Amino acid sequence: MKIVRAKIFGFGKWVDMEIEFPSEGPFIIFGENESGKSTFHQFILFMLFGMPPRQRKWYQPKTSSKMGGHLVMSDSEIGEFTIERFDHVKNGEATCMTATGEVYGEDWLRERLQGMNKDTFDSIFSFSALDLNGIKDMHEEELSDVLLSIGLTGSSNVYRVEKQLETRLGELFKPNGKNPTINQQLQLLQQLKKELAAIQQEEATYREKTMESQSLQDKLETLKNQQQELEKENKLLTKMRTAFPFLQEYKHLMSKRQAFQKSIDFPIHGVERLEKLKDSLRPLESEYAILRKNEDSYRRNLAEIDDQRLNQELMDELRTKLEQKQVYAKLIDKQQELQEVTAELKREISRELDELHIDLTQEELSEVSLPFYIEETWKQLKEDKERLAQETIRLEAEKRSLIEEEKYNYEQLEEKKAALLPETEITKIKQRLKQGKESIQLEAIYEADTQRKKNYALEKNKKIKQTNLYLITGIVIALLVSVSAIVLEQTFLFGLAAIIFLLSAGQNIFIKQNVKEMERVLNTPLEFESNTTLSEEEVLKLEQQLDDVEQIRNEMKQIQSDIQRQQVKFMQLEERERSLLEKEARLRQQFEEQYTSYPFLKNINSSYWLDYYHRLRKLLATHHEYEQHLRKLNEIGVELNQLEASIIFFVTKLDSDHSISAAIEAFVYIEKRLENEMELKQRQSHYMELMKEIEEKRLEIVERMNVHKREVAELLQAGHAQTEEEFYENAIYVADKAQFEKDVETNQRQLEVIFPDNRWESIIHEQLDELELSERQKELENNQHQNHKEIERTRALLAEVNAELNRLEGSEAYSQKMHQFELEKEKLNQLAKEWAIIKMEKEVLVETKQRYQTKYLSKVLEETTGFFSIITAGRYTTVLSPQGKQPFQVMSHDGVRYRVDELSHGTMNQLYVSLRLAISKVIAENHQLPFILDDAFVHFDELRVKRMMDVLQKVAIEQQMIMFSCKSDVVKACEELGISIFRLTGETETVKNTHFAISE
Repeated sequence: MKIVRAKIFGFGKWVDMEIEFPSEGPFIIFGENESGKSTFHQFILFMLFGMPPRQRKWYQPKTSSKMGGHLVMSDSEIGEFTIERFDHVKNGEATCMTATGEVYGEDWLRERLQGMNKDTFDSIFSFSALDLNGIKDMHEEELSDVLLSIGLTGSSNVYRVEKQLETRLGELFKPNGKNPTINQQLQLLQQLKKELAAIQQEEATYREKTMESQSLQDKLETLKNQQQELEKENKLLTKMRTAFPFLQEYKHLMSKRQAFQKSIDFPIHGVERLEKLKDSLRPLESEYAILRKNEDSYRRNLAEIDDQRLNQELMDELRTKLEQKQVYAKLIDKQQELQEVTAELKREISRELDELHIDLTQEELSEVSLPFYIEETWKQLKEDKERLAQETIRLEAEKRSLIEEEKYNYEQLEEKKAALLPETEITKIKQRLKQGKESIQLEAIYEADTQRKKNYALEKNKKIKQTNLYLITGIVIALLVSVSAIVLEQTFLFGLAAIIFLLSAGQNIFIKQNVKEMERVLNTPLEFESNTTLSEEEVLKLEQQLDDVEQIRNEMKQIQSDIQRQQVKFMQLEERERSLLEKEARLRQQFEEQYTSYPFLKNINSSYWLDYYHRLRKLLATHHEYEQHLRKLNEIGVELNQLEASIIFFVTKLDSDHSISAAIEAFVYIEKRLENEMELKQRQSHYMELMKEIEEKRLEIVERMNVHKREVAELLQAGHAQTEEEFYENAIYVADKAQFEKDVETNQRQLEVIFPDNRWESIIHEQLDELELSERQKELENNQHQNHKEIERTRALLAEVNAELNRLEGSEAYSQKMHQFELEKEKLNQLAKEWAIIKMEKEVLVETKQRYQTKYLSKVLEETTGFFSIITAGRYTTVLSPQGKQPFQVMSHDGVRYRVDELSHGTMNQLYVSLRLAISKVIAENHQLPFILDDAFVHFDELRVKRMMDVLQKVAIEQQMIMFSCKSDVVKACEELGISIFRLTGETETVKNTHFAISE
């Protein structure tokens, strides 16, 4: 099973992120600290196995309401399927969708994972740098539990089951105990046996006790009948007090029934329908009024146009005069065009200066110079200022975050210190545990020593015979070599013969001395004293207490380490803060230089300098154009002045009644009159068309209004109303009546719940007083209490008399006691049977653990040896499993053995990585899941990293490998080997809308 693609909608700092996983080879996720590697790792575990609600709160995104995502998996049996898991959906349970559209739930996912849970996955398919030291303390029993979990799916609780069996055995029976069940049963049988003997000896009168018992029984029966009557009456009073408010409410509702006798057939949703019709009419009426107003306005405008139009004779005369003066008109048009252009440019310059709000006038624009490089200078100053502001904000945010983390860590540290046991108490526990274990170990050593003496006695003669055989063989070989030296006349063969003889003799002497030394050691008597004897349960309890203390200490060390890291971060933040201050001073100096060159920039925010630059450049170009047009206009003015005298004379002669001081006024006058006439004619035609359209629209609106008015009339008739006010009154009446009937029905249901027998119908007519009911109930409760005390007293007397009678009935009491004795005896037999079954189950479990260790240990060690030999370049050839409480051992290429704690830190980490890869490869035969490493090579040098990545590349052929790392050595090794790398930037607090590519 492999991961194909991951899409995060929201998880910690990751929001809207999608990652494609390569189909072959290892997948390396690289990023600096705080870049989100661990968060992404937790997302994968969350999608596969889920997460408790309290733990999910830590990964709620700050900028998204969704917490969860999709994980696309590839399975060899069913193909691709998608795991969808969200915090707010089904309390974080998974929804699985196959490629064929089938949808499954959490149980189906657990079935695909073959019962694998998060803890088992972490122990087999995932590890980090924090786990590397685990191999130093791994012993035979722990390795056996791991191998058993490989062979049995879902057996991660083997240790817990074994401890439960031991606890149950202790609860059933202990040879010297009193509290175990079987011990208590034995004590009970002894007590019953004594009572049987006492019953046989008792004798007393019987008739007097029998009469007294009968009298007490009659009295008790009478008291019970009285108590039942009192309880029945008390229950009735309780119901009446409970139902009192409902009864009063029922009476009040019945008093209002007369007001709702009238029946009105009111249309469904009548009020809403009427309001809807009125809403539809309002815009039509408004539109109709507007049309009438527009029609009147158009008629007035037409009358005004008729008064303003000129007669045809005057129009013909104006056209004739205008045709005679075309030459002068062209000159005037050219002059006017230049004046308009010049005036427009001047207005544009003035308007632009006003919009810019800077201390510049049109005259000063000629002195302003903007070199080509000034744009880049202003742009750089703006970017530097913005970058400095962002860095300052980010620095403050990081500082606040560190202060909160530091406060939290100090609080956690104080809590752990408060939970830690005093050192004196820990020392006492260790001493007790040490003494108890030493006693157990000495006993085991004594038994082993006895057995070893027996075995050594059997092997002693065998070793001596073998040693003598080696000596004789060496002498024979030495003689043969000497003969060869004589025959071949080679003197060096005499030396070889002497060496062979000396080695044979030395070996014989050494082994015999060793045998004597072993006999002396084995014959030395072992003496020990067992001052303290602890049960296995007590040893486990003391070990658990020490484990808890060690766990708290480790957590305190981790917290203190976090505090130290935070202090380093504080120092880094202070260094960054000093750097920012220096940058700010340099930036301020650069701004002052610009203010000196361009004083108008002082009142302008630097963010807008570039915008001002472009507008100033445009403004300077416009000012230059304005000056050119002004010079041209002056030249044309000279030419027009020469023609103006003749033009004015002509116009004055044309119309002596109209005073004209310039030729341009005459032409303007003629043109305006002609244009005004054309405009009046067009407006007249336009108003005529508008009046025609208004009439058509008015008729259409009237028809639509009539339709709505007919619907309103029909609705009022259906509601039995002549007016809208009457219609609304009927609607209110119908609604109040429906509410009344609903209240009556609710009240009756409440009374029927209290009085299922409908007795409330008769009670409702009684005159009830809540205070009187309360007094009556108190009196009844007092009587009940007194009667109950008398019943208990009578019952106690009757029990005493009956007990005495039972004791006096000799043969019957004896048979009952004997029957009880036999029952308890049978119960003891059942308990003994249960104890034997549990004992057998424990032995079978121990045998199963040993069998699975034998089955998988050789495979795991074989794979571990292969990986370890490759990583260390053949320096170590064999990995030996731990024996008992002894740790792992390795054998070098020259045959020397080393304990794991004798290796260097880096080599020890390599051995642990090899072991974890071997276990993963063995279990991958049954569980095809990805293998995840989190900064596992933090202590490796560059050469070891390269060897390790080469191994991962080979393992990834059969199993998907995912690795999180912040080491540049890993990136370098991956680039050399062509392994896929996914880089996390970690520049922002939250990563959004990101689809990451994978670099090869």
